Amino acid sequence: MTLAELYKFVKEKLEKAGADSPAFEAIWLINAVFPFDRLSLIADADMCVAPELSEGVLSLVKRREAGEPIQYITGEWEFFGRRYFVGKGVLIPRDDTEVVLTCTFPYLDELKNKDNFRILDLCSGSGIIAISLKLRYPEAQVTAVELSDEALPYLEKNCREHNADIRIIHDDIFNCVDTFLDGEFDLIISNPPYITDEDMEALQKEVQFEPAMALAGGADGLDFYRRIIPLYTRKLKKGGMLAFEYDGEQSDIIASIMIRYGFENITVFDDIGGVHRAINGTLHNE
Repeated sequence: MTLAELYKFVKEKLEKAGADSPAFEAIWLINAVFPFDRLSLIADADMCVAPELSEGVLSLVKRREAGEPIQYITGEWEFFGRRYFVGKGVLIPRDDTEVVLTCTFPYLDELKNKDNFRILDLCSGSGIIAISLKLRYPEAQVTAVELSDEALPYLEKNCREHNADIRIIHDDIFNCVDTFLDGEFDLIISNPPYITDEDMEALQKEVQFEPAMALAGGADGLDFYRRIIPLYTRKLKKGGMLAFEYDGEQSDIIASIMIRYGFENITVFDDIGGVHRAINGTLHNE
């Protein structure tokens, strides 16, 4: 089988399986077995692919046809221009999460030269938020909290891979709150579970492979916000920022809770699809 024939076969298989981007996924699956890119289809189209390599690719295609996320199959995925290790038991990085990350930049840019500049990432998962912030603001002291025994190795491995010196706490965010001093952090950021119970029952097949503990947010999807805001507000410095990713229909309730606990300058940010995806606010100074 030539390279061009293999690519065409894989792409057609993925199309029949209902993949959203079969051409894109075909490249990722082939590249998981041997180096490959679009230029190879032009320069090396007639190159014969060794049978063992073709078989390796086709075994991955079968997993994808069964609904397994391509991110788990390849073992890595991109977020904010960097690759991260992912796998079963860890939430898959999504472009939407870039919104909660970038919405903090204007605030953090003003703190870059400040002493004792501290950031806390709750429900850190694979560490994409914590690591992205540490690499952008190397002077910051970044702490990441993650409960899952399965997700923790990915968080640790990604920190090593990106040489990000981050304090990792393996605990329930609701148990370890008193580990932190009152007024310790300039920014507390989180992408907590926020899928409603009803939506959990209707998840797409590939999303069902992801850990429920990283997705399920209770009856209305707001369980974590209702607990995080009261518990962690006192851990922020006056004027400090709290930032969340959330579902597009939850902003009014989250904003009302934040206001109740002393936050102001509350702002909502949209993802590239125009859906409300992130919210932040600063703690009143008085």
